[in-house]
Amino acid sequence: MENLFDALIKLEDDKIKIFSKIPQINEEFFEKNIKDIECGRIEIEGNIYWVIKKDNVYLVDKLDCLTKFMEDIEKKAIYDALTDCYNKKEIEEFVKKFLFNYLRYKKDYFTIMILDIDHFKKINDTYGHLAGDYVLKELAKIIKNVIRKSDICGRFGGEEFVIILPNTKISGAMKLAERLRKEIENHPFTFGEKQIKVTVSIGITSVGINDSYESLLSRADEALYEAKKKGRNKVEYR
Repeated sequence: MENLFDALIKLEDDKIKIFSKIPQINEEFFEKNIKDIECGRIEIEGNIYWVIKKDNVYLVDKLDCLTKFMEDIEKKAIYDALTDCYNKKEIEEFVKKFLFNYLRYKKDYFTIMILDIDHFKKINDTYGHLAGDYVLKELAKIIKNVIRKSDICGRFGGEEFVIILPNTKISGAMKLAERLRKEIENHPFTFGEKQIKVTVSIGITSVGINDSYESLLSRADEALYEAKKKGRNKVEYR
């Protein structure tokens, strides 16, 4: 088995057994550079190797097939499988990173919006969950077509999406949100022979100097709630 890979490391009864074609990989190198990797990449003298841990065995290789396998795993860890937008964990990291940079360097102002499909449960109940999945995928396509390349979109859970707008003041964010709302309202969502009417409510807020991650998301949520309270299919700012 060890001849198939550039390196194979086995952990047996607290003992490390290394079978390696890479001279740099010894017990010390393993402890410092590989042991904590479940699935990821390492660089050794300018060469990129993939590391996969399975049970108590570490495989180290740079084969194209292994690279493709690893890229698929990394993609699944970052993107939502249904919509191909960033997943909740990744979008949370983006918001926290943007917030950290803004608070530390007092620059890179940004705005976020939370978009929620109106009466999504009713869509599922009326047309079925496959239709609901179709609506989510189609909605994600519309969002990606409307926002800028520099904007970041993620599915935050269920029928809710979060969009980060870097270097965007509230006036620009409101215009973009209103355009997005209209695009969705006027889009022909056709599932089989059924036409599904879809609208969204959008809550917007901009970063402030005293913000935390929690306060920023909470304010956007309050704006979203206000949009729903006023009848849905609306954009509100807090």
